[in-house]
Amino acid sequence: MPKSPAAAGAIRQTTRSGDPGGGGQVEDVTCEGVAHGGEAVGRLADGRAVFVPYAIPGERVRVRVTQARPRFARAELLEVLEPSPDRVEPPCPHFGPGRCGGCAWQHIRPEAQADLKARLVSEQLAHLGGLTDVEVRPTLLPASPTGEPAGFGYRERATLTAAGDGRLGFLRSASHQVHPVDRCPLLAAGLQDLPSQLGRHPAGAKVRLRRGVEGDRLVVLEATAASRTRFLPPEGTSWATLRGNGKVVEGEGQPSVSERIAGVELHVSAASFFQVHRQGAEALVELAGRALEPAPGETLLDLYAGVGLFAATVGAAAGRVVAVESWKPAARDAKHNLRSHPDATVLQDDVANAIEHLGAADLVVLDPPRAGAGARVLRRVAALRPRAIALVSCDPAALARDVRALTDLGYQAAWVQPVDLFPQTAHVEALTALYPAATSG
Repeated sequence: MPKSPAAAGAIRQTTRSGDPGGGGQVEDVTCEGVAHGGEAVGRLADGRAVFVPYAIPGERVRVRVTQARPRFARAELLEVLEPSPDRVEPPCPHFGPGRCGGCAWQHIRPEAQADLKARLVSEQLAHLGGLTDVEVRPTLLPASPTGEPAGFGYRERATLTAAGDGRLGFLRSASHQVHPVDRCPLLAAGLQDLPSQLGRHPAGAKVRLRRGVEGDRLVVLEATAASRTRFLPPEGTSWATLRGNGKVVEGEGQPSVSERIAGVELHVSAASFFQVHRQGAEALVELAGRALEPAPGETLLDLYAGVGLFAATVGAAAGRVVAVESWKPAARDAKHNLRSHPDATVLQDDVANAIEHLGAADLVVLDPPRAGAGARVLRRVAALRPRAIALVSCDPAALARDVRALTDLGYQAAWVQPVDLFPQTAHVEALTALYPAATSG
C-alpha cells in the first residue's frame, strides 16, 4: 500500500540504532495501544509487545527491532503501510527519529493527541491503581496564543543545552546528545528565534528562556558553565547568571518575569519554577477552584506551592492560606505574591517535614514533582481530614499511585481532568478532585 507523505518524512529521518539485545528482524505489525512514554504499541509474531516511536495506534507499520527482551521489544519505524487518518505532516524540520527530542507527537493531529492523553491517564489508573470506575474527562485543550497554529507557540519557558560545538538545542530522545536548533515553533512569540541569537556556550551548559505576560524576556545561565564574554543577548532581553542555590551572581535587567493568572499578578524570579503554558496554568487554577470551592473562614493548605500560584488565586476566597515550598527562591516569591492576603503563611520547608507539624485544614491542593506526593505525605494529608483535595499530577503513573493511596486512606476521586499543557509531546497534566468517600459524588 502507498505510504503517506508524513510517513515518508519519518522514514527518511530514521537512524539505524544497531542490534543491542539480539534484535534486528524486520516485521509488519499493527499498532493497537499507546505506552506511557508515547510510543505506539503492537505485537510481534511471537506475541511480545513492541514499542514503536513515531507510529500511531491503528496504523499497520513495518519495523526493525532494535532492542529485544524476553517479554518485549523496541523497534524503529521503517514504513507506514496503513497510515492513521490522524497522521499529519510535522511542520518542524527538526522533528523525527534521531533528531530533536523536544517533541514526540508532531505527526499526530492535536485532537487525536488529546484523546491519547486521556487514554493514557485512564489506562494508568486502571493498570497501576486498580481504579477502573474513576471518571476521566476528555482532555482539555487550552487555547493557543493568538495567531499561532493549534498546539504551537505556547511555551513561555524552555531549557536549551549547548552541543559540543557550543550551539544551543534540545536533547535527542532517550539520549544525552544535543540536537542544535535555530528556531523552535513550540516557543512563545519573542522566544522562537532565540536559540540562534544567543551565541555559543560551553558544551553541556544549560540556558533557560523565560517570557512574562507583558512579553518581557529573561535568559538564565548557569554560573559554573556560562561566562559573560561568550554571551551577548539580543537588545531588550534581560539575563541573569545563577549559582546552584538560585542566587543571582551577574546579569543585566530584571532577573524575573511577571505573570498574571486569574487576574492575579505574580512575581516569578529567575530561579523559580512556573508552568510553561500560561493558558494551561489558567485552566488548572479554574479547575482547582471548582474542585475545592473555598469559602471565607476555611483554611487552604497549598503543598509544593512554588511561587504561590494556587495559594494566591484559589486561596484568595479562603479565610486562611498556608503555603509550603522547599526551594528558597520560590518561597521568597510566594511571600511576595501572597502579601495582600490578610491571613497567609509561607513555610520554606520540605513538605514531608512541614506537614507533620500542621494543624487542621479544610482544603488541600497538592502540586508535587513528577514522582508524585508519595505515601508519607498523603497519609498526613488524609489525617488532616480536609473536605476536598485537588491533586495536580504531571505524570499519569504518579497520578495513579497517589490516587490509589488516597483511595485506601478514605478518599474517592470524583473526577480527573487531563489538561494538555504540553502539546506535541506525550506529557499530560491532570487535576483530580477527591472527597471523603462517604460524601463523594
